Parts: sequence; C-alpha cells; structure tokens
Amino acid sequence: MQPRKYAPILPSAPLPYEEEFEKPGVASPRRSRPGACTECRNRKTKCDGVRPRCSNCVKRESTFCVYVDKVKAGPETLEVVELLKSLPEDQAFILLGILREKDDPATALSAFKVASAEGEGQISSDLNEQASIPAQTMLELELMANNPKAYPSLCPINPSLLAKSNLIRSMRLPMEVYGIDTQPVLDKTSAGRKFQLPVSPGQEVSYCDERLHDLRVGFWTDVMITNDFAARVISLYITTDNPLLGLFSPHLFITDLVNQGDRFCSRFLFNALMYLGCQMYSAFDKDSMEYAVEFCEEAERLWKDEHGSYLTMAGAVLLSLSLIGSGRDHAVLLYATQAMKIGEQLGFFNVAEVSHLRLDVNTSDDDTKACCYAAWGTFNWNVLISLFYRQPGSESPSSTPVLPVPGEMNIAWQEKTTAGPYLTDENLLENIFPAVCHFWKIVHEAEWIYNPIRDSPPARFRIALVEHTFRELLAWAEALQPSLLRVESTPHHVTVLHIWLHCAIIDIFRPFVGKRIGQQSRLRTFSAWDSSLDTAYAASVSQLKHLVVEYRSKFAASTYSILWHTGLVYLANAMLKETNNPESHLYLLLCIYGYESLSRPYRISEVIVQGLLSMMLRERSLTGGEAQRIINELRDGRLDCVKRDFESKIRAEFMLDMDLALTDPEEARAENLAAEFDNLALFQDFLNYEQMNV
Repeated sequence: MQPRKYAPILPSAPLPYEEEFEKPGVASPRRSRPGACTECRNRKTKCDGVRPRCSNCVKRESTFCVYVDKVKAGPETLEVVELLKSLPEDQAFILLGILREKDDPATALSAFKVASAEGEGQISSDLNEQASIPAQTMLELELMANNPKAYPSLCPINPSLLAKSNLIRSMRLPMEVYGIDTQPVLDKTSAGRKFQLPVSPGQEVSYCDERLHDLRVGFWTDVMITNDFAARVISLYITTDNPLLGLFSPHLFITDLVNQGDRFCSRFLFNALMYLGCQMYSAFDKDSMEYAVEFCEEAERLWKDEHGSYLTMAGAVLLSLSLIGSGRDHAVLLYATQAMKIGEQLGFFNVAEVSHLRLDVNTSDDDTKACCYAAWGTFNWNVLISLFYRQPGSESPSSTPVLPVPGEMNIAWQEKTTAGPYLTDENLLENIFPAVCHFWKIVHEAEWIYNPIRDSPPARFRIALVEHTFRELLAWAEALQPSLLRVESTPHHVTVLHIWLHCAIIDIFRPFVGKRIGQQSRLRTFSAWDSSLDTAYAASVSQLKHLVVEYRSKFAASTYSILWHTGLVYLANAMLKETNNPESHLYLLLCIYGYESLSRPYRISEVIVQGLLSMMLRERSLTGGEAQRIINELRDGRLDCVKRDFESKIRAEFMLDMDLALTDPEEARAENLAAEFDNLALFQDFLNYEQMNV
C-alpha cells in the first residue's frame, strides 16, 4: 500500500506581538524563572524563589535563605574585581569602602582613580597608615553594607603608631609654668592630637554672637569678672555643650542677656551656666576655676529663692552637670529630679497629678519655644544620668514631654529665627537637637534592660525585644540628615552623638553577651551566619575605638567638655574583657589619658582614673609602678584651688565597672573602686617582686 501524499503545511503568520522577535538579531522571549536559593541548590530540590524565605526553607525551619542573583558583569565590574585581588591590602580596603558607598562599580572605579591621581587614595589619618585590615565578622560586614550611617566602613588603626602617639602620654605642663598663653608644644609630624587650645586674652576673639559685645555682666551676678571674660565663657558653652543639651534657645537667651530682660534669662540660670562654663574654660585658663567656685556658691544661694519656671529647669540641669564634674555627687540628683518635678508641675510631662498643660492660645511663640527646649533638655539629662551613669537613687522619667520636639514644631517662630548673622548657633541647635531627643526617647523605652528588676518582660521575650531596640537605633541612625553623619569635616557634636549611639548599643547587649559558643543568643532579622548578640556588641566596640581616637585627635572639646566621657568608660570596660588581645592595653591607656586631658576642668576625672586603674590591676593588665606613675602625673597637674578642694572627699557614686554593676552595684561605684587603688597597686608590686625572685 502506497503512502498517501499530503499537502505540505506552511508555517502560520506571526502574531502581532511576535513580529519584533522575528527580526534578525532579536532573541525570542523566554519565560523568567525565579532563581533558587543556595540551600535548595545544595539539596538539588525545586525552589519556588519566594523571598525573603522560600517555602522549602520555611518548612525546614532554616534560619538562612540566601539568594545569589546573577548579574551581567561589565568591564568596570571585572576591573574592580581584579583590583581588589591585586592591590595592596590598604588600597584594596579603600576601594572596597568606596564601592560600598557608591554602590555602582563604574562610579566607584572612577572615584578611586581620581583619588589615586590626586594623591588622596592614601588613608588620611596618620594612625591608619600601614595597618593590616582588622578581622571583621560577617555580621559587621552586613551592618556596614546595610546600615552605613551607624556602621561606616573603617580604616584600620595602626597599633604601633598609636603606641607612639601623644594620645597615650601626658600632654600637660606643670601648673607653675602653665597659663592661658602657654600651650603644649605639638609635634605636627607625629600621630595623634592635632589641635591647639583657644587663644589668650591678649588676642582678639569672635564671640558666638556679636551682641555679646554689649553684655554688662554686673547686672546678672555679684562675682567680679570682666564683660569680656563672661562673653568668652558663654560663647564656649553655647558652641560646645548647648547643641547636645539644648536647654534653651541661644538667640532668646542672649537677647534678654544683653537687654537685661527676664523672660529668657535669670540670675540663677546665668550663674549656673557660668559655673559650668568656668570649669570648661579652666582647661586653658588656670584662674577660671577660682571663679567657678564663686559662681557655684552664687547659684546655690539663688536656688533657694527660685520659683518654678522653665528658666529654673534649665539652670538646675546645668547645676547638676557642673556638680558631677566637681565631684559633688550628693547634690547631682537633687537638682536633676527637682528640674523634672518643676516640669511636671508646669504640665510639661504626662503625669496623673497634672490634668493639663499650662500653655494657652495667649502663650507667645517664643515662650512655647523656650518651654519645649527646657522640657526636652531636662528629659534627656534625666535619662542620661539614670541609665548611662546609673546614678544610685535616680529614676528614669515616667514619661516623655507632651510638648513637641524643638525644631519640629510647625509654628511661626521657625520662620522668625532663620535670618540674621547671629543665628549660626541657633540653626546648629535646631539641626542636631531633634535627633538627640529622638535618640534619648528610644533609650528611655529600653529602660527595662538597664533596670532588669523593674518592669522586666518575661525572659522568653527579652532577646526579641533587645533586637527590636537595636533595629530602632539603626533606623534612627539611617534617618539622620547628611549634616549629622561621620565625614572628614564632622563637627564635634556629631561625633559625640555617634559615641552615645554605640554606647547605647553596647549597653542593650551587655546583660546577654559573654556566654560560651553554642549558648550565644542569635539575632533573627539578620542574614549573616554569625549574627549573634556578641558579634553585634563587638561591632559597636570596634566603632567606639575609632570614635574615641577620632575625638581625642581632632577636637579641642575633648579637653574641656565632659559630655563624651561615657565613651571612655564603655571602651575601657570592653577592653578589660579582651584579656587575650595584645592591643587592649593600648586602648585602655587611650581612655586613661583621655581622662588625664579632662582632669583640670573636672576633678572627678582623677577618681575615675583611679577606679579604672584598680580594674586594670585587678585584671593584672599593668604593674603597680606604672599605675602609680599615671596617678602622679594627674596630681602634678592639679590647679591650686583644686588641690585645696581635694581635702574634701570627692563623691562619685555612678557605676564605673559596668559588668559588675549587673550583680554588685555597690562595689561597681567609681568611688569604691578608686578607694581600692593604693592596696591593689601595692599588692601587684608585691606579686611582681615575688615572681622575680622565684
């Protein structure tokens, strides 16, 4: 049987949407499929590609579900990869940092080539030259990639250069040859501190506000000082601490100060400010501390006649901070808590005893502004001393202020105070203070971590809540304005803000770290395989090292502002945990001499140093002779009035040994640790002598 012949079947005409793919050189469409995760690839199972976790990983209860997306690598990408493989380690690390910042390989490569051509490809800081790349955990790399504002890429610190730098040795002259016109001679070719202290009275200076030239100080105080001296001290405070404390508007304060008004300035507030300001100014004027004592007496006398107002609140907080520095710890809480009580009576805080806020439609915009600054400044300070300082007897505020955060208020005064040549410091305050307020608000909400015996959640929820707080702090950092980020031209206020950030992160993890491998708690919202509380804690310690080195190297405020010293305490505590790290001793000395530079304005520094040295002697990380030499250097630099004042006991009840504070708060106090110094130094020398004779 012959086969039947059929007519050939011709191909059908292409559909309209297929015509373009019939053209030469045009590939036909291909149905896209979601890529498989690495876990399914390894198991050779079908993956549905659902993100962040595929169905198979959900069923397997797998913690990690990682996708590696294929991308077309252009010539720039390939060149970047080759450079990372072939460049010296320090240059490769710089290129990697640029790549993380720029995100696009072509842009990063162009920026790197331009920097290299201009000679800027080298690490700018002397302490970063010729250093090996530090060991970084996968979690730290993930944080640097996803949260670069809180965890920027770090250039390594060279330990050999740090050991030779002026950051870990005394920089002061004996007081008999030290005056305001005498400064330590800095070797500009050496690594470390690169700044000079403010100029002498014989030289012309610019005040923070030109209106201070019209100041008549005799109206505000009975202390005999010149108008120029008062203007200098006020300028120093307003440009240094006020952006972080935010207790009053500089513009409104100076307006009444020079016009002798009483709405935004008072005798009590002026004398309290001058007490703190004179302590700060004594870093480079030895006569200033004598005035500080007189302003303290004047402020405490005026306090007895003060009536509750927002000016009283601001002055009480300044007095509280001043008394910490002078070692009169017994009165620190008195003024801090009284400031809170006045705020509660004025209706600034949401408490049961106060039914409404005592502001009405007739309250002026300027008065509202002053109230907001006083309320939030008082709240922030009370959170700081109750949680960071762990001041015994202190209580964290029961609520946040009911007033809006200054700088975020949609009222007319914002427009009124944005023009004029004298508002530089006002604008600076409005730029940074809202971020400060939101930071302390987050820390306040995590009070149960700091005070575990009160209002603690059930144990099974604590790790999740700690991670939630960590995420809140990261989100806060990622929302910071560009002017509040860590760059080469960062002002010192911004560096202090980031020091506080990493101190807070270290604090929230502190009660839960230090467990053996296998028992460490994990972070559930991070993809790194080593994402534990311990690695997150270590990542913030690494950031804190760089911040302390940066602050001590770049900013003169490191010698006369005490607001940053929490970073010294926390870094020293972290280094005492790293007994096997040979570099820990260098960072401990970095903290010790950080307090040495603060010891002239703040006599409390000597007690803190004694306490830290006691902790080091207890861990056998230095000899008794070396510890005694450091203490003698501090004592040789005392001001005459401070030498007399040391006859009375310094009170320092705040926590210094932060780990010991979790179990034995009494023993962890700064004054109790300092009291052990002499015995520990003698005992350590005895042990060393015995070992030499064995």
